[in-house]
Amino acid sequence: MQKGELMTLELKDATFELNDGVARFTLNRPEALNALSEQMRVDFRAMLDFVERNDEVSVLIIGGEGRAFCAGGDVKRMQARQGTTPGYKSRDSVLEMHGWLQRLHNLDCPVIAAVNGLAFGGGFALALVADFVIASTNAKFSSVFGRIGLIPDMALLYTLPRLLGMQKAKEIMYTARSIGVQEAQALGLVLAVHAPEALDDEVDAFARRLAKGSKAAMGVTKQLVNRSLESDYQTMARYEADGQALMFDTDFHREAVDRFVGKQPSRYNWDELTHGND
Repeated sequence: MQKGELMTLELKDATFELNDGVARFTLNRPEALNALSEQMRVDFRAMLDFVERNDEVSVLIIGGEGRAFCAGGDVKRMQARQGTTPGYKSRDSVLEMHGWLQRLHNLDCPVIAAVNGLAFGGGFALALVADFVIASTNAKFSSVFGRIGLIPDMALLYTLPRLLGMQKAKEIMYTARSIGVQEAQALGLVLAVHAPEALDDEVDAFARRLAKGSKAAMGVTKQLVNRSLESDYQTMARYEADGQALMFDTDFHREAVDRFVGKQPSRYNWDELTHGND
């Protein structure tokens, strides 16, 4: 694919575009508030198959079409299968879902959730699987599972305690209350907040700055940070040594050193990157 060329995937309940290293995957069931359908799960797997094998993808943005990011599971579908689906089938469905969610969590590039509107239940969980949540002033979050007698799923039991600590995570899960975007940002669930009409442009600008950095270095950093809370110091030191040895041998590092020694402008300096040179 040539630089500047737009690439798309044929999906049914989502859309996908890749341009200049930034991929955008958009949930596209606005009439159902982007509730997670079976087809949407298929679309997620297809998107991940493409992104994982494509070095052109430096950053992935996940968003939602219309007035919701994602309202979570399809409750109408839950009603339809009441009394007809054995418990083990529901269990298998959750485990199957984690097959692609874990791939998304461990993707070797930064992932940004662009949240405009509701992110409830599975939508809340999906946003927190991303590396960064950037939201509009219309965003609202809820671990809504408790309202219908379910426990949190889609990795929320993993991500939320790590972000907030056990006590606050339990309060949000037990009460299933709504969280406005200001509280979400104060809690550290949201990185930045923008006006709805500016959200896409701001997320795109953030993604394009990230795309100027070393995908390899960010990918390894992500893998190690994801392991850090379950690992002891000695284990992390070994991971660090192994990862750094790999990075010293990358073209990005060698070029950056040559630029520094030659007193040339850095290819990746966040402080100097602006909207104007994205």
